[in-house]
Amino acid sequence: MSVNAVAKIDFDAEMLAVIDSQFFPAGVAISKVEKEYCYSVARELGLNPILKEIYFVPRRSKVGDKWICKTEPLVGVSGYLSIAHKSGQLAGISTCCSIKEVPQLDANGNWIVVDDLIAECTVYRKDSNKPFTGSVAYSEYVQKTAEGKPTKFWAEKPETMLKKVAESQVLRKAFNISGVYAPEEMGSYETENGVIISQTADADYIRIEDKNHLSIVKPAQLEAPSRTVSVPPAPATPRVIEEDEETEWPDLPAPKPEQLLDAAAQEIIALLDAKNISYDIIIQENTGFISAKSYDEKELLKSAGFRWSPDSKRWLYKFINEPF
Repeated sequence: MSVNAVAKIDFDAEMLAVIDSQFFPAGVAISKVEKEYCYSVARELGLNPILKEIYFVPRRSKVGDKWICKTEPLVGVSGYLSIAHKSGQLAGISTCCSIKEVPQLDANGNWIVVDDLIAECTVYRKDSNKPFTGSVAYSEYVQKTAEGKPTKFWAEKPETMLKKVAESQVLRKAFNISGVYAPEEMGSYETENGVIISQTADADYIRIEDKNHLSIVKPAQLEAPSRTVSVPPAPATPRVIEEDEETEWPDLPAPKPEQLLDAAAQEIIALLDAKNISYDIIIQENTGFISAKSYDEKELLKSAGFRWSPDSKRWLYKFINEPF
């Protein structure tokens, strides 16, 4: 890692406490050495995880014949732009996408020419008489599901995703930044709600990180999904639900059309839908519960923050509902 003319950042005890509790993935064992490494990268690059200029994301890697999970720092485009602006040398950036013919090896090992979406980025520095350029191809960076289809954002916003890859690479080149990568390059990406979704290269796990938790989701099950959203009448006095309290799931009327779920709950629901896990939802005042039914995904649901209810024989997830 090296950057020129960028002031290093330091974290006081209060900031470290906030970062430690809110910006490292929950439910994942992280060693003291890993945390110190993440902090040292953030300090060296002058990036603040609280402002989401840098992320600490768990990734699987194979050491010998064993898979291990390590938490690593990833820097998004906003982080690279922050470094560029702080250097005082950024003179402009231009990025475009177009369809171009590119060489590609076919299944028989022969070179053929195919159409591909290409993102080209140019970064200008005040102290250089030549711009820094780079281009990336959709076929090289598109992230796919276990079924071989592009993941949600790569299918819906291919140009946006590919531009992030191109800009990250050229900004690193222009401002001599090494040792870190963008989420989009590493099988991860940031959603519009600031959620980091990380997919390992072998597509065994998809991880979702928000301000309060990180979920680990394994490949799809064959159960048919079901969904019931219920909202009980508001109680006269708000009731605090204890973490270990057993929760009953009454048969309640459907919610009003304007009823919304907060971003964290929507991400959990999206994953359950995508992985064909059946579930029900109850919202009471600003507290909500997701009840999931799966006999094969114990570790998945535990990692996502679900708790097992022996009485209902279902997995329960509690969230504070803050619709946006």
